[in-house]
Amino acid sequence: MKPKIREWILLIGIALIAFQVWCALGYPEFAFVDLSVDRNKAIEKAQAYLAQRAVNPSGYTTAVTFLTDDWSDRYLQKTVGFKGEKEFIQRHDFELFSWKVRFFKELSKEEYTVAVSPKTGAVIGFKHLIEDTEPRPVVDKEKALARAKEFLRDTKGLDLKEYDFHAESVQKYDNRTDYSFSWEKKGAYIPWKKNEGYAKLLTGATISGNEVREYYIRVLDIPEKFHRYIENQMTSGEYLSTISFVALLVLLAWAIYFVVKRQHTFVVRACRKLYFGLIVFLVAINLVYVANNMQGIIMGYATTSRMSAYLGLYLLRLCVNIIFVSIAFVMPGLAGESIRSEVLPEKSHTSFLHYIRSSWLNRSLSRSIFLGYLVFFALLGLQAGIFHIGQRYAGVWKEWLMLSQLSSSYVPFVSAFVVGVTASLNEEVIFRLFGVSWATKYFKRLALGVFFSALLWGMGHARYAIFPTWFRSVEVTLLGCFLGFIFIRYGLIAVLIAHYLFDVFWGSAAYIFGHSSLFLFSGSLVIFVLPLGVAAVSYFLNKNEKENDIVLALTATQHYNLGILKVFLETRKSQGADIGLLKKELLTHNWDPLLIDLGIKEVFGL
Repeated sequence: MKPKIREWILLIGIALIAFQVWCALGYPEFAFVDLSVDRNKAIEKAQAYLAQRAVNPSGYTTAVTFLTDDWSDRYLQKTVGFKGEKEFIQRHDFELFSWKVRFFKELSKEEYTVAVSPKTGAVIGFKHLIEDTEPRPVVDKEKALARAKEFLRDTKGLDLKEYDFHAESVQKYDNRTDYSFSWEKKGAYIPWKKNEGYAKLLTGATISGNEVREYYIRVLDIPEKFHRYIENQMTSGEYLSTISFVALLVLLAWAIYFVVKRQHTFVVRACRKLYFGLIVFLVAINLVYVANNMQGIIMGYATTSRMSAYLGLYLLRLCVNIIFVSIAFVMPGLAGESIRSEVLPEKSHTSFLHYIRSSWLNRSLSRSIFLGYLVFFALLGLQAGIFHIGQRYAGVWKEWLMLSQLSSSYVPFVSAFVVGVTASLNEEVIFRLFGVSWATKYFKRLALGVFFSALLWGMGHARYAIFPTWFRSVEVTLLGCFLGFIFIRYGLIAVLIAHYLFDVFWGSAAYIFGHSSLFLFSGSLVIFVLPLGVAAVSYFLNKNEKENDIVLALTATQHYNLGILKVFLETRKSQGADIGLLKKELLTHNWDPLLIDLGIKEVFGL
C-alpha cells in the first residue's frame, strides 16, 4: 500500500521520537564498551606472553574467541542495576569482556590458554593444561604460597594489602602436587539476598612445582543461590520455547501437506522458483557465516580425537540442519503465499507474489525499504521503552549475547549481515506471511491472526538472554503485534527490512557506539545502509508496478481446467446456486482458488 502524506509525516515523527527514546534509555549501555584490542592484536599479545615463558607458540594451532563474563553480568545487573554495574567495573578495573586465545596440538592434552583484555591488551588470565602424570619438582605449601604472592605482586602489579586471603587447596597427582591459592579484594562484596551469600572479587594462582600453571585476575565469585535462581529461570524459558517449537512443528507438517496438495496451483507454481532461489542464497551466506566463525568452531575441539573427525561430524550435523531449515522455510513460505491469496486477496503487497507478477526494482519497493527504516527506529524505541518499564517494575536485565557471538568472527559485521538476512527472511515469512495468513484463515479474525503469530514468535524467544525469561516472550510478542500491523498495512518488504536492520543493529551497535577499530565501525555502517542502495536503484529504474494479467500466466493445463470450470459454473448459475457455497464446494474438491476466482468473475460478472 502506498502511504499517504500524513502517514509519512506520522511515521517519520514516530521514528524520530523512538530514536530519542533509545538514545536516552539504550545508548548508555554501549558507552563503556571498549574493543580497542581486536582479535589479531589479542593473538599477538598472547604469543608474546608465551614467548616470555619460553614457549614457542609457532608449534601450536591457535584459536581465539571473544567472551563475555555472563554470570558476572547477570549478577551485577540483577543486584546493583546497569548503572551500578558500570560503576563497579570502573572502580575495581573489572574485565567484563575478554579474548580467549587457545594454543593446542592435535591429540595432545597439553595446551595453553591466555586471556587478553580487549580494552588494554593486558594478559588477565592464563592456564597451562598438562597430563595428570606430568612430573614437577617437589615444593611445600609455604614455598608455593610465596611463589604465588611474588608472581602476583611483581609480575601482575597487585598490591596484596588490598586483599584478604580467601582459600587454598591441594591436588596430589602421581608425580607432582599442585597448590591453588586465592585472595578476595577488600570492600568488593555484593550481597545476593539476606543470608544467601555475597559475590566476591577474587584473584588467584595455581603453583605446580616452580611453575605458575594458572592464574586469574579480579574474577567475580557468584553465590550458589544465584546460580540456582538463574537455572530455575532458564527452565521456565525452556518450557515456553518448547511449546512454541512443538506448535511450529505441527504447523510445518500442515504446511507440507498443504503444499503437496496444492503443488499444481497457480500461486505455488509461480512462487516456488523464487523460494528455492532464496533457500540457495540463504545456504550460501550461512556457509560464509560458518567459515567466518571457524575460530569458534575450532575452539570447541577436544584434543581426544583427530581434528578431521571433529570437523567431519560438525559438517554432517550442519548438512542435516540445512535440510531441516530449508524445508521449514520453503514449505511455510509457499503455503503462506497460497493462503494469503485466499484470506487477504486485496492485500497483494503482503506477499512476494505481487513482485513476481509485476517487477522488483520499482518505486513501490523503494518506498517499502524506506518505510522499513522508519519501522526499525520505531521498533528500537518501543523495545527500549518496554525494557525500561521491565527494569523498573519487574527486575528485568539482559546480556551481551550478540556481542560475544559476533566478535569472535574473522569479520564481525559480515556475521551480523548474515544473521540479519537469515533471521528476517525466515521469521517474517514463517510468522508474518504464513503465520498471520494461517491464523486468519482458521480464527476468522485478522486481529487474532496477528496476535497468534506474534505470541508464537514471542514464546520462541524465551530462551534468549533476557531475565526473567517470561519477559522476553512479552517483549517479542508486543514487537510482533506491531510488525503484524505494519505487515498488513504496508506489506512484507517493510517488515523484512525493519527486521533485518533490527538484528544488524544489535549485532554491530557496540562497534558503532563503543570504542572499536575504524574497520569495524565503517563495515558496520555499510551493512546498515545497504538496503538504501537497493532503494536508490529501484527508485531510478522505476520499472512497471502493475501486476501482469493472471490469465496470460496460466499453463495450457490450467487454461483447460478453467474452461471446464466455467461450464460447471454456468450450469450452477442457471440453477440459482449461491456463489459462497459454490466456492466452498470447489475448494473442498481441491480446485485452484485462483481458477475459482477467475471462473466466478467471468461467469457471474463480479
